[in-house]
Amino acid sequence: MPGERLFDNAAIALNQSDSYLERPRLQKLLESAMDYPMVIVCAGAGYGKTRAVNSYVRKHAATTAWVQLSEPDNVATRFWENYSNMLSLSWPEYGRRICGIGFPETDEAFSKYIAVMREITVQPGKHIRVFDDFHLIHNPAVLRFFERAVDMIPSNVTLLLISRTVPEINMVGLIMRDRVFTINEDMLCFTEEEIAEYFGQLKLPATRGTIRNIFHDTQGWAFAVNLIGRSLTKEQKYERSALEAMKKNIFRLIDAEISGTVSGTLLRFLMRISLIDHLAASLVNVLAKDDAELIKEMEQVNAYIRYDYHIDAYLIHHLFRDYLRQHSQSLTAEERKETYQAAGEWCDANGYHIDAFSYYEKSGDFTAITKKVASLNVQLPQDMAEYALGIFDRAPDEVKAGNPIFPSMYLKLKISLGQLDEAEGLARRYAEEFEAHPESPARNRGLTAIYAVWALLRMDMCTYTDVYDFDFYFQKMSENYDKSPFALFGAYKSMSAISWASLVGTNRAGALEEYIDAAARAIPYVSHVLNGGLTGYDDLLRGELCFCRGEFDAAEQYLKQSIGKARTNDQYVTLNRALTYLMRIAFFRGDLAGATARLEEMEELLSEKDYGVRYSIYDVACGVYKLYLGQPEQIPEWLKGDFSPYTHPSFLENYANRMKTRYHYETRKYRALLAYIENESKRTTILYGNIELTVLKALVLSKLKRRGEAIAALTEAYGLAESNRTIVIFTQYAKDMRMLTAAALKDEGCAIPKAWLENVNRKASAYAKRIAAMVSEYRAAHHTETEIALTEREINILRDLSQGLSRSEIAASQNISVNTVKMFINIIYYKLGVSSLPDAIRVAVNQKLV
Repeated sequence: MPGERLFDNAAIALNQSDSYLERPRLQKLLESAMDYPMVIVCAGAGYGKTRAVNSYVRKHAATTAWVQLSEPDNVATRFWENYSNMLSLSWPEYGRRICGIGFPETDEAFSKYIAVMREITVQPGKHIRVFDDFHLIHNPAVLRFFERAVDMIPSNVTLLLISRTVPEINMVGLIMRDRVFTINEDMLCFTEEEIAEYFGQLKLPATRGTIRNIFHDTQGWAFAVNLIGRSLTKEQKYERSALEAMKKNIFRLIDAEISGTVSGTLLRFLMRISLIDHLAASLVNVLAKDDAELIKEMEQVNAYIRYDYHIDAYLIHHLFRDYLRQHSQSLTAEERKETYQAAGEWCDANGYHIDAFSYYEKSGDFTAITKKVASLNVQLPQDMAEYALGIFDRAPDEVKAGNPIFPSMYLKLKISLGQLDEAEGLARRYAEEFEAHPESPARNRGLTAIYAVWALLRMDMCTYTDVYDFDFYFQKMSENYDKSPFALFGAYKSMSAISWASLVGTNRAGALEEYIDAAARAIPYVSHVLNGGLTGYDDLLRGELCFCRGEFDAAEQYLKQSIGKARTNDQYVTLNRALTYLMRIAFFRGDLAGATARLEEMEELLSEKDYGVRYSIYDVACGVYKLYLGQPEQIPEWLKGDFSPYTHPSFLENYANRMKTRYHYETRKYRALLAYIENESKRTTILYGNIELTVLKALVLSKLKRRGEAIAALTEAYGLAESNRTIVIFTQYAKDMRMLTAAALKDEGCAIPKAWLENVNRKASAYAKRIAAMVSEYRAAHHTETEIALTEREINILRDLSQGLSRSEIAASQNISVNTVKMFINIIYYKLGVSSLPDAIRVAVNQKLV
């Protein structure tokens, strides 16, 4: 690359005094390329790819995010940390949201990502996202992300990939769809005219013959042209043999270039920073120990290293990096350790989790690694958990034996990977080993951490063990903590983002109460050790139990108690779940204003920076709100997609899948929903989830006119629910449940008690009327009546009704049966969001439907 200049800050522009030649031909080429969603600048080393793109984006009014890639970015989570942190430089809030989504390997996560991207690109103008050194990326998941993104990004966005080789993505498909523009080596090479202009810029005497020889020898290779130019400033004469020497030993030329101009101190510093993949300006200053003179001297090596304001980082030319790394063997072990340690600490503080693990391992700081694992949520991305677990497995035996927190964090990673039974065996073994040690602070701290993780493991296992003793393990945690108090790294302070608060998996009578009692016993221990952790959880559980039983007054009281405790102790997930239940209670009472107020309270939680999953959980709450109001088309886009792969019920994906089942049902995607339910029912899940899926199965089968199977599924759901008096999960489906229970009452073979069916039928009917009234109220307030679409037959029946015709008269005039008329009337009421004929006529007149 022609001599790259170091940019001191974003305000400095390129100018003609630089040793970089501005080439209008490339500027025009890139300008044309920006009409495409993806641009690939593909050429070998030294063709000036990065510098040309850098120059273009500086000169044009485009909002640019620049991501410098490296080999570690083949770990999908590391790539995502890198990408989201780069976005944070321009859009801090959006960058945090992108990071919180995690690498979008699933359709759900990808939909979330696209939704955030569209929010960003609402701003006018061009948006460019540059991914430099793309040839280093081989991970199929990361490559697949780009293949999907290019077809989904907004029209004012271009993904620009800089690569030495053709990217390993489906280029044929992109080219056929006219989605990609490629700039290759031939386009980047200097022409004879550009070489002449470049030499003129350097004020070097060169004849046309010399220019022609240089072009012939270099074929316009930018790096060679630059080095020849720099050589001529010293020799004032071009020897064609110099190029051969250049090709044979480029490192010797670099050595000669910096010889006598770089101090020994700077050279050793450059060797040290060559060990690091991402040289953020702040990290470079840390490594330089804020030595301004050293940084200034480094900046003078501007042919090989430059500051890029897009990423607030220094970039070293790859050939110069190779040169430095070749000589880095002369660094002492202490210099290497100090470099890796500083890099690990910087990455840890700045959200580069994978890099932090990597550098801490290289520095040998396994204590920092265990602390980092402890600080992260149990629901780690799979590749991050596997990466960290690999480091734990490679750790020297003396490290494993000498770090009391090491075993508990190994357990945590096993839980993250879903290896619960294996983790249980390890927890027992670790506890027995530590209990056998003599009394000491290290023993007590080790046991504190082991019992903390073991207790959470026992909670997660409640879905299939039907054993509720996790409070015992929390108690053991607290007892050992009191012997030798220490900061447990803030881990496990709050509950997971679960779809149901209770993790009971059995329908055994009393099991739900046993779980709640165990939680109530555990909370004082957890709150004591973890500064208020889990407070309000037991009241949330009691509120959920009363809600599912239809005991709304009692539920409301418990939920408000939960909110008070959770708010005081920053238990945001508990707070959100309690507010969601209060919103649902308001809907069951027909209180639209109350439901809306609860949603607004949840929206206020988006300002809480320590609430990591706040956007996703708020989206789910918005989905609940919109579905209750019969507006499935308005729920967040990512909740409309395919179901996410199965995870533990306490994980966020399961919560989102629950919303997706409702969306599929409301939008009549019955067969896809039925396939999901039948597949999901094979897995162990929590009781409430089993009931809800079975109820949905019954309703879907009813919609598909498979009445016998529908009643059988309803009977199964009744069997799961009755022992614990669960009823709201049935009645929440309003008129559809009313119709199904009516059919079951007429079925002489139905084993469900008639009294139960009649009770559910009455409650579902009452709720259907309240929902219809709220839907009408909402539509009137938000002027959404224009979205109502009736068929010609429905309009004719509605017109007859408005003119006072009876059902039998309508049947005769329309040449259909009375039952068919009744069916159409129900459909009309549903579409209009009403429950009576006067309301239907009022809405129809307002909408000019009749």
